[in-house]
Amino acid sequence: MGTGSKPITIFFVILYAFLFYLVFANKNMLAMEVMAVGMLLQAIIDCWCAFRKSKP
Repeated sequence: MGTGSKPITIFFVILYAFLFYLVFANKNMLAMEVMAVGMLLQAIIDCWCAFRKSKP
């Protein structure tokens, strides 16, 4: 991931732990939706980090 932010990293760990639970609870459609949201959020954060102005 493009950010070194600890809160964002913790958020994604919790999100994917929840995703792991959904898969084993046989809630596959909801798991796919959570995975899609997580992947989109990671892509947006990576894009933002790539295009923000670097500090001098």
